[in-house]
Amino acid sequence: MHNCLAVDVAKGKSMVTLVSSSGEVLIDPYEVNHSINDFSNLLNRITSFKLDNISVIMESTNIYHRPIERFFLENNFKVFVINPIYGRMHKRNLRKTKTDKEDCFNLVNLFISNTFKEYIKPDQLYLVYLCFPEYEEIFKGTLIYSNIALEFIESYPHTDIISNTRIDKLQNFFKKREFRYWKSKANLIKEIASKSYPSVNMNDELVSNLSQIARLVNEYQKAIDIIKYKIISLAKKSKYFEPINSIYGIGEFTTSIIIAELGDINRFNNIKELTAYCGLDPSIKQSGKSINIRGPISKSGNKYMRKILYIACSNIIRLAAISKQENDIEIYYRKKRNEGKHHYAAIVACTTKLLRKILALCKQLDN
Repeated sequence: MHNCLAVDVAKGKSMVTLVSSSGEVLIDPYEVNHSINDFSNLLNRITSFKLDNISVIMESTNIYHRPIERFFLENNFKVFVINPIYGRMHKRNLRKTKTDKEDCFNLVNLFISNTFKEYIKPDQLYLVYLCFPEYEEIFKGTLIYSNIALEFIESYPHTDIISNTRIDKLQNFFKKREFRYWKSKANLIKEIASKSYPSVNMNDELVSNLSQIARLVNEYQKAIDIIKYKIISLAKKSKYFEPINSIYGIGEFTTSIIIAELGDINRFNNIKELTAYCGLDPSIKQSGKSINIRGPISKSGNKYMRKILYIACSNIIRLAAISKQENDIEIYYRKKRNEGKHHYAAIVACTTKLLRKILALCKQLDN
């Protein structure tokens, strides 16, 4: 029987334990971060026992197991990546308790029983995480899709490339793009890259794929921005642009697509016609002599306009809550919520109120 290193994988960290072929626990379960320092320290602890035939077993966790899998493969260990279903099937705990340490020992028992099959690797992978897991810490949230982030990923798609680049060159990259904290940002990236241990090496084909994809996404983003600019320019020629844009929380692009979807607002004589066009009018259900005139919205009109209004109302409510400024849409939303309405139902009610406001402003302009 081989000695077993069991690894319970999580995002950015893992719980590990080493058990000998005789069943002796050589390394008690402890947590390691997915960094080159922690991996090296773990390897030193393992080699200090001078054991032969050490096998590593872990469950497949989408892409999070890939860094530690790569490390042990490159250090000539036999690595078994198994389907998590086998781990769940093997558990025999009636109390249904679950801890990372117990999961480690469960993997050891599964390895001893030899009742598992290796997991087939998926074809589609998240390239950013595989090449530089810490990118999401450097460019947080939606900033990962910003122009400067995409340009940086295109130029530096792997941690080793960053490590081999001088700090002044990294600083100059951000300085040329007028990034406010260009010096501290470059220092932070350099520091993180020195500790990172990605799932693939610098010469892997996935690295060049990531660079090409970042370039394409950046080009598409620029093309989308050009189209948005053209749409706004055309919408500004409409006399209804200023009244609609004056509504709190509605920007130029939202105003433009509202005008594009509604067309000539004058063709609607009243709010009932406009709400029916958007599919926001209540459906009527009749059964025998009873008639329900307060059913759900019909959704028979312009579905794109409904989506635009829903997003617009959500933004108005969110901005009003952040700025703590009173707004009629936000007040109406709170009123509906206090009446016991669900969040989505309250937003839909606000879309009708927003439509009334848009129609009133446009009609006022024509009078």
